[in-house]
Amino acid sequence: MWTGLFLVLGLYESVVGLGLPSYISSCSRKDPNLNDCALKSARNSVHQFSLGDPERGLPPLDPLYVENMVVYVPNRNGFKVVFKDNYFTGLSSLTLQNLKFDMDKKIIAAQALVNLDVNNTYDLSGRILVIPIKSSGDSFIKLKNTLLNINFYYEDIEDADGKVHWKIFNHDVEYEVEKAVFRLENLLNDKNLGEQINKILNGLSQQIVDEVGPTICGSLMKAVVENLGILLEQVSFDELMPE
Repeated sequence: MWTGLFLVLGLYESVVGLGLPSYISSCSRKDPNLNDCALKSARNSVHQFSLGDPERGLPPLDPLYVENMVVYVPNRNGFKVVFKDNYFTGLSSLTLQNLKFDMDKKIIAAQALVNLDVNNTYDLSGRILVIPIKSSGDSFIKLKNTLLNINFYYEDIEDADGKVHWKIFNHDVEYEVEKAVFRLENLLNDKNLGEQINKILNGLSQQIVDEVGPTICGSLMKAVVENLGILLEQVSFDELMPE
């Protein structure tokens, strides 16, 4: 029993004490151009961070999995489409456009642009005139030029060694998708009818994005914040932003 306990404690200490990863550069907190330095560092590290870091217990964020997304086209009296087993790719190619630190208010503001591809399956149900229909198959979604405006709210936490770490306790995000493209395969086993339904979906793409956007952003930010939380437990404020 004691051997197992010591192994667990040893593993915990080895992870917690890893310090700053090699793919992240520190920035002096007294640098008058701190935001520029942090933006450059974040841009250089976002790819590796998104791919995960097993040694630090950081799971990959690309691809990102979302179980279900539900939309009604054009409303609840029309078609119901359930997108299942959604795998989002593209986060590792995200472009950070801006990054600002407000050390007094303890807020980190980030702006990012990303293109996301989603591979999934669908279940469609509804009526055409009075005839009930059902269909299922493979599907694909492309979200082009998705702009994310994110605020992270953090607090200072002191560890057992007296070192200060940042802890993110809240966040909010606003998003804007320039263009969304939907493609549902094998619709009703009828090529012509399937093309018409796909045309309807893409004609209402912004409405659909408005419906699934909160689910997408919620899942995305939950995963990002969890990984940031793990990393910030391992890296002290003095290591991240030395004097």
